[in-house]
Amino acid sequence: MYTGPRPISPGPRGGAVNEPTPLLPLDLPSTQQVLYRKWRPRDFADVAGQNPITTTLRNAVAAGKPSHAYLFSGPRGTGKTTTARIFARAVNCTAPVDGEPDNECESCRAFLSGQQLDLIELDAASNRGIDEVRQLRENVGVMPALARYKIYLIDEVHMLTEQAFNALLKTLEEPPPHVIFVLATTEPHKLPPTILSRCQRFDFRRISLEATVQRLRTVAEGEGLTVADGGFELIAREATGSLRDAVNLLDQMVAYHGTELTLEALRSGLGLVVDDRAATLAAAAVHRDLAAGLGALAAARDDGVEIRAFVRQTVTSLRHVLLLKAGAGNDLGLADTEAAELRSLAESASSGEIVAALRALGSLDFRGDAYDSLPAEIAFASLAVAEAAPAAPAAPAAPAAPAAASAASVEAAAPPARAEAKPPPAARQPAQRTAQPQPSAAQPASSSASRPAKRAAPSSAAPSSAAPSSAEPPAAEPPAASRPAAPPRAAKPFEPPDAGEVSEELKALREQWGAIRAAARKRNMRAGAILNTQCYIKTFEGDSVEIGFRFPAHVEQMQTLEDGQVMQAIQDAVVEAVGREVTVAPVLWAELEQTTGNPAAARSGDDGGHLIEEALKLGAERVQE
Repeated sequence: MYTGPRPISPGPRGGAVNEPTPLLPLDLPSTQQVLYRKWRPRDFADVAGQNPITTTLRNAVAAGKPSHAYLFSGPRGTGKTTTARIFARAVNCTAPVDGEPDNECESCRAFLSGQQLDLIELDAASNRGIDEVRQLRENVGVMPALARYKIYLIDEVHMLTEQAFNALLKTLEEPPPHVIFVLATTEPHKLPPTILSRCQRFDFRRISLEATVQRLRTVAEGEGLTVADGGFELIAREATGSLRDAVNLLDQMVAYHGTELTLEALRSGLGLVVDDRAATLAAAAVHRDLAAGLGALAAARDDGVEIRAFVRQTVTSLRHVLLLKAGAGNDLGLADTEAAELRSLAESASSGEIVAALRALGSLDFRGDAYDSLPAEIAFASLAVAEAAPAAPAAPAAPAAPAAASAASVEAAAPPARAEAKPPPAARQPAQRTAQPQPSAAQPASSSASRPAKRAAPSSAAPSSAAPSSAEPPAAEPPAASRPAAPPRAAKPFEPPDAGEVSEELKALREQWGAIRAAARKRNMRAGAILNTQCYIKTFEGDSVEIGFRFPAHVEQMQTLEDGQVMQAIQDAVVEAVGREVTVAPVLWAELEQTTGNPAAARSGDDGGHLIEEALKLGAERVQE
């Protein structure tokens, strides 16, 4: 540290010079180094949870046949960079032991101290251009300074530009014999296939809970830390498979609570909420108890509990209940009291109820405010009231014989009369709708809809005189929509507002409207979405096709959305349907407002688009106006 000018001393010619005290380097103790760097593995055996990868690399080093290029891909904190550095030491070690570096030779000590010039680490996020890759290609031909191989470790390689990848291709495929490339990335899907095919690829997995706990225990013993039973498991679960995150969390807990970590201290530091109301909320979600669930959320909010952590604990409890219900909860490590409570909940609920509760609460998004209870309340209320929603009406059966219809109408008269107050159970609705008689031609639908069902029941003599003479449905107006047994009416056909005669070519193209929409949706999702609006093929003359839109905003969007990619997708879909090159242009067709029906329904082989198709696969029923 500079303390000011020193006493004046004579110079070489008798003159006086003023010599300041030199600045001394700051000697930081080794304990200041963060734990994940201090305890970074030094050989392949120390790398946790990646045995297939480390075994392959160790065998390649032992055989003296390393590859010229490797690709290490996987999530963060799984050992990609660490394994690459160990591999660089191993292939350059002068006395490797079964493929492991001895960490004692001059080469290994140079690598460990960071003084080895033959390990070149590049960050592709900040050196992603073609100029940097050209510089790399020029330096590749230079022989190693001290080691046997020159190792190029390019981290986050997916950040390179397309031109940089193209410049790297030839060098990566046939590098000099003294060069080995190791590419590391968390997003291998962004790499061109030409790069992938030139590398040996190793996919790093997330570290298992057991391996993470073992590594944390090793670090704690080396640092002299005391951690309560179950504490390592809490940290490992929060790390979600990233060993670096796990060691960082342990370092953070030590800085906050000291070297003796209890479960209470860990839960507090990790933000884990231990609240009996979480079990109450889990039970209320399974049993669809609206009052109990909203009450638990409100109480937690009023006490200042973080709702995000509270819901996360509830989801964890529901997951344990599902595992217990499936008979796979033997290794959950729960306390006896908690296990008995969750097992009782699992016995009283069905698997479908547990899964529904998990789906409702497990997909909540608290990025806005972790203490806001409104998202959780909405999700829980939607789950609780979903059971009370009436099922879609089923199609009615054919009219019964007169005598049977009379008996069925008397038997089924009472339930429809109570339909407005409380819908009947879902299991009995199909039978009641089947027995419901159709209004005959002699009895107008309006009168039957305006009177209660009990008064509309005819006497035993009435059906013989008023029953229809054939099995065809009556031509009377369909029943009112308020009656629960009313069958769905057919959709109104779409009638385009054409001024004159429609050509056969235009008519044939309009019949392929559904196929055009589906083809456009496959090419571009936004193209399929904009064709779901009120639009239709207006004209087809020569090599020109016009698609008419009801609103001017849609016409403008067609040319500007995604820099014309939406319009190009629709153009390709129409060309595919026509079978030759045509020009497609969006135009305003305000007369669509005066038509009946929906243009989106005027298509062949399409029953409502992919969303309705998926809904029908899940058991939904179509209800038409």
